[in-house]
Amino acid sequence: MRVRSSTAASLLVIVVVLFGGGRAEAQTVRVEAGGGWAIPSTEVNVSVQGRDRPAEIDPGSGPSAYAAVGLMRTLTDNLSLDVRVRAQQSQLRVGSDDISPTIDRCIGSCPEGRLRALSFEGQLHLTSVGRITPYFLVGLGVAQTTIDATRIEAGGNEFQLSETDVTDAGGNVGFGAALGLGRGLSLTAETRVTGSLPGAQDSAVTTFPFTLGIAYRFQ
Repeated sequence: MRVRSSTAASLLVIVVVLFGGGRAEAQTVRVEAGGGWAIPSTEVNVSVQGRDRPAEIDPGSGPSAYAAVGLMRTLTDNLSLDVRVRAQQSQLRVGSDDISPTIDRCIGSCPEGRLRALSFEGQLHLTSVGRITPYFLVGLGVAQTTIDATRIEAGGNEFQLSETDVTDAGGNVGFGAALGLGRGLSLTAETRVTGSLPGAQDSAVTTFPFTLGIAYRFQ
């Protein structure tokens, strides 16, 4: 599933309007780090030396980690806005069963893959519901998909799978909740869609990370 670029752009405009309008108070620095599990939703076409048609790799899910830093501002009694820079990496696991047409085996080891993303995003927090604060997020940035080269065996013959390295415009849309722990600390849980935007280059990947994190707000 891919997120429509027009929707992401519209949501980002809303965040910018909120950030720029009204009286912003209590600006503080907020840092966050965490990890979880990411599920990819896109196949990758990889050229094969000695074959006319590319191989299709359907990467499996894998661990994901992220770190972020930004500024949080109180917009109203009910809303806060966190504007930040976020970096993440998700592992794309590949086994012999994930490569099509069917192969006999990977020689040595099957390729490893990664999705790296760097984005500028806004999180709109609803602060009027108590210790648990739900939030919505949207961001734009850059995403890089890499899958290592490897050798495979199919039908008794050996073939070379080329390396994949695609960098393109990326983005995030998602939602989550933060549980206040006191002394500026909070526990966050969220799900998002992250990766290359619609219309991206071939072999760009979109993932669905589910993560837990710890945030600290300097007061």
